[in-house]
Amino acid sequence: MPTTLGYAEPLDDDFGDELFPSKIGGRPRWLDPTRPLAVDRVLCDECAKPMVLLMQLYAPEDEPADAFHRMLYVFICRNGSCHRAPASRCMRVLRSQLPEVNAVYEEKTPSDGDDRDGDCDSDVVWALAERAKPAPLCAVCGLLGNKACSGCHKRHYCSRNHQVADWDAGHRAQCSDGTAAPGSGAAHKNRQPNILYPEHIIASEEEPQDGSSDDDDDDDDNDDDSGNDVRPEDMAVVPVGGERVEDSEVEVDPAFLAFQHRIRKNPDQVIRYARSPGTGEPAEPLFVGDAGRPESGIDIPDCEQCGAARQFEFQIMPQMINYLGVDSADPVSVDWGTLLVYSCPRSCAAAPGGAAHTAEVVWRQAFSSHGIGQKYVRAFHGDDTAFTRQFESLDV
Repeated sequence: MPTTLGYAEPLDDDFGDELFPSKIGGRPRWLDPTRPLAVDRVLCDECAKPMVLLMQLYAPEDEPADAFHRMLYVFICRNGSCHRAPASRCMRVLRSQLPEVNAVYEEKTPSDGDDRDGDCDSDVVWALAERAKPAPLCAVCGLLGNKACSGCHKRHYCSRNHQVADWDAGHRAQCSDGTAAPGSGAAHKNRQPNILYPEHIIASEEEPQDGSSDDDDDDDDNDDDSGNDVRPEDMAVVPVGGERVEDSEVEVDPAFLAFQHRIRKNPDQVIRYARSPGTGEPAEPLFVGDAGRPESGIDIPDCEQCGAARQFEFQIMPQMINYLGVDSADPVSVDWGTLLVYSCPRSCAAAPGGAAHTAEVVWRQAFSSHGIGQKYVRAFHGDDTAFTRQFESLDV
């Protein structure tokens, strides 16, 4: 199955009308706005604070019928020190899906120029059904807002933590003078830049096949779909501080070289999507090194609902960090080599009356100083963090 690449782009004028967006940051756009996620599903196990949306991806499927509309949400803790713990403690992946005929959306005949949802067929326009009543949302993060301000009763929150944050951000004055608004609209989305990540659209395209892009590298014919079989001898030297050093001298990890070789044609990619349910062998991620790979059935547990072995669906690339507004010089800022998302290959539905969001699995693979040799790490100011931030500039 070909890999689809995702790129971060600025919001456009029509973004506010998108029902099923793929995006980075901001508040979640819930597939089922009548049943938004409750905060207890995304509390960090390290600091006990609510996680925030890193990204969401609209990934509908033809089968099963329950997954006609399908969205995956990735939440992470903004506290970089929490990420010293395993990813399962500070990151969450949730899957939400709906059949074509449901109580939330209805098809409408498009009017001239009406194309609110570019993800569906051009002759279908989806709209929120009149009978669907969206639940109140947290004015700060967009999770279920089941707590209301005791003063104005207009603003809702997911937690005491976010109520205090909103109070300090201006609600104190608005509540007392009667100008408070619910705070769930698009105009309010950037009020908490220290809590929410900046919002970007994720645009996608199929990864160019070997020989289809302007690249004069003779090694391209050796790539396979995962990019993990590029021979290290085909890339015998790597630049270090302006000098060229034999890779045998710096102990370069061949998987890291393959990673660099694969992404250099499309260096701005933030997502790699390669789900292949029912098509034979599951797709493989593009690993950033030989170390730190997950083991199916142990690190990646089987689906708790149906028992199927989870399969790789997509990965979040380190380039996404560039769009989060984090301080790259901060040694405890959020960081990763790649985030691998594994999901149920059956997209199994929850039992009737069950939760609207099914937990899936995220695995964090870090860049390893052992993978590239200590000499190479020292060339980037002597620590792994500096290397992680600057690896995009390398040309292997």
